[in-house]
Amino acid sequence: MRHEKVERIYRAAVEVFAECGFEQARMDQIARLAGVAKGTIYYHFESKEELFAGLMNDGMNRLMEAVRQSVESRETAVEQMRGLMEAHLRFFIRNGKLAKLVLGEVFGGLERQRLFRAKIREYTELIEQVLRRGQRSGEFTVERPVETASGIFGALSVLALQKLFSLDDDPATGAEREIPVMVESMQAMILSGIRKTGN
Repeated sequence: MRHEKVERIYRAAVEVFAECGFEQARMDQIARLAGVAKGTIYYHFESKEELFAGLMNDGMNRLMEAVRQSVESRETAVEQMRGLMEAHLRFFIRNGKLAKLVLGEVFGGLERQRLFRAKIREYTELIEQVLRRGQRSGEFTVERPVETASGIFGALSVLALQKLFSLDDDPATGAEREIPVMVESMQAMILSGIRKTGN
């Protein structure tokens, strides 16, 4: 189990990075909000860059764990894809500030993006596995699973980001109510494109 202080540092870092941006964020702000000494942060992370990278990796790991649990609890590839889409959207909507930071790294042109690509690839491979499972079972007709997995990740992420920005006055409550509609829209669009006729 991860150190409780690291959890507090991550929670504080999300708030400070989201409010100030990476360049303007200061370690002493994060320390104050986390209720720890600045030296405690440097004990766990050598630099702001390392803290940010750790935060991004932690966020992606939590997203992938939520998606894996949702996928593994379902039988057919179609149901697994539905579960994947729902878990992805629900995670990002419920973790709005983290989602904006994560997706800023994915779609931004920052140098830090290079360190983040491997984690994104790991997640799109999870989507790819569901697509290939559907190919083998005859549920999906997908000619390019790698590109399709990236497209699914992009579509889900942009929809979540757009919804979060459109509901900035009350992101948690407002967006939470929108999740079923978002899931239904994505399922209709994505499944109609990959599902084999008759399934």
